[in-house]
Amino acid sequence: MKDGINRLFTPLEIRRLAGLSIGSRFPIEGTMLGSHRSHLKGVSLEFSDYRAYVPGDDLRQLDWRVFARNERLYVRQYEQECNLRVYLMVDASGSMAYSYAGRPSKFAFGAKLAAAVAYITISQQDNAGLTLFDSAVRSQLPPRGGAEHLRILANRLYEYEPAKETNIAQTLHAMAENVRRRGLVVIVSDLFDDLERVRPALAHFRRRRHDVILYHVMDKAEIDFPFTGDTAFTDLETGEQLPINPREIRSAYSEQIQEFLFGCRQICAALDIDYVLAGSEQEVTLLLQRHLSRRRKIGR
Repeated sequence: MKDGINRLFTPLEIRRLAGLSIGSRFPIEGTMLGSHRSHLKGVSLEFSDYRAYVPGDDLRQLDWRVFARNERLYVRQYEQECNLRVYLMVDASGSMAYSYAGRPSKFAFGAKLAAAVAYITISQQDNAGLTLFDSAVRSQLPPRGGAEHLRILANRLYEYEPAKETNIAQTLHAMAENVRRRGLVVIVSDLFDDLERVRPALAHFRRRRHDVILYHVMDKAEIDFPFTGDTAFTDLETGEQLPINPREIRSAYSEQIQEFLFGCRQICAALDIDYVLAGSEQEVTLLLQRHLSRRRKIGR
């Protein structure tokens, strides 16, 4: 019987993930020495800055060449290298249960995407945590490393069933308030909420100096609107049904969805959030290969 990460990925997909790495674009906080830059100052291999000498400083860190130039004592400072905390935040509201034409639901796709990021993170000896949310936090695992933690995290994602209504803005605010150590926040959501309320919630994470990746999960049918005959559309969060003639609303719907996607991109660009439109028809490992390759080129 398959368990953990093997419930979500084939051996070929796991081999694709094995060569990937992820990091923060900004200095982070950590508790162990690792390969990521910290905002904390200490002794390591990477020089950061100078500060004026005060009695009690380690004399070995004095820079005598600077003293020779200006006859003032300065101590060399270095950036500590530390482990990365990746906070995976996955929208598990009812709208994420949507699927079309036999494709995986948005939640199944998002769960697989989050598990892939956790696998990459833990494989590079860093820590990954998981929060599943809708109108409130429903399930939470603190950031940890190790094979057993990855197994539990992957099983939690595989087994969870989205069902309830959402309040993305309110819930993200609460999560931002509780994530105190600086790290990489990965949000997986369809963002079906008032964008004017979502904007300050995302800004809350940036005020706390987290690096943020937003994987905006959408089904292709939600964008292309391929429906033709009279259809009863069901709200997956409330169960309400609405009979609609798609031909009558196609133009207005297309305009609204493009405005929505543009607004999402614009908000993320203004907040320096890494935005990825992630269609649920895509292959998760190939999507991550492309995205993480681009992040490396721009610095993590």
